[in-house]
Amino acid sequence: MKVILSGPTGFIGREVLEQCLQNSSITSIVALSRRELPVINPKLEVIIVKDFLSYPDSVLQETKGAEACIWSLGLARVPDNVSAKEVSIEYTLAAAKAFTPTSATEKGKKFRFVYVSGAAAVRDQTKPLWFMQEFRRIRGQVENELIAYAQEHQDTFEPCIVRPGFVLAKKSSLRDMIKGLAPSVKVDVLAAAMIHVALNGGKDLIVENSAITQVAS
Repeated sequence: MKVILSGPTGFIGREVLEQCLQNSSITSIVALSRRELPVINPKLEVIIVKDFLSYPDSVLQETKGAEACIWSLGLARVPDNVSAKEVSIEYTLAAAKAFTPTSATEKGKKFRFVYVSGAAAVRDQTKPLWFMQEFRRIRGQVENELIAYAQEHQDTFEPCIVRPGFVLAKKSSLRDMIKGLAPSVKVDVLAAAMIHVALNGGKDLIVENSAITQVAS
């Protein structure tokens, strides 16, 4: 299978890329990155993207034939809500729309779009929230937009939303042990679950943190 991956330089994306390269079911990976990657592999094609809102024909030619996209793009620090909405909502929707085939594939498969959301995401935009209000609403809005797009393109687009809690390193530190007291998942387990869904589809539209380990196995 040919897979598109965004955010390959990030904490989650790096692990997804590493596992994709090791997975024999994935024959080609198109990594959308802001900068070059220190990885050379015959399965990997790196595309430097300057504008995640618009994809020229040259990029779409490289992604043509992909059957899934794992979207793990994000920013470590977002200066304001306007930037947060652009990166989280507009970038994600632009990619979903750009990479979805205009018609069903010959095998009748839908294009799978695996999106990393968060355990605290809230889809009800009017619900009063006591903490991390904007972050949770933005994540919830992305989910709403992807689901709405899927309803409009039922023959060609299949989203899967993964909602991890705290994402921990493979080798836990003291900080990770403290975070682990709350809902959490190790990054390698999260990556394995996302790849599994990209390859096989998901039983559920939304994979909550408590189900990620089961999906990964």
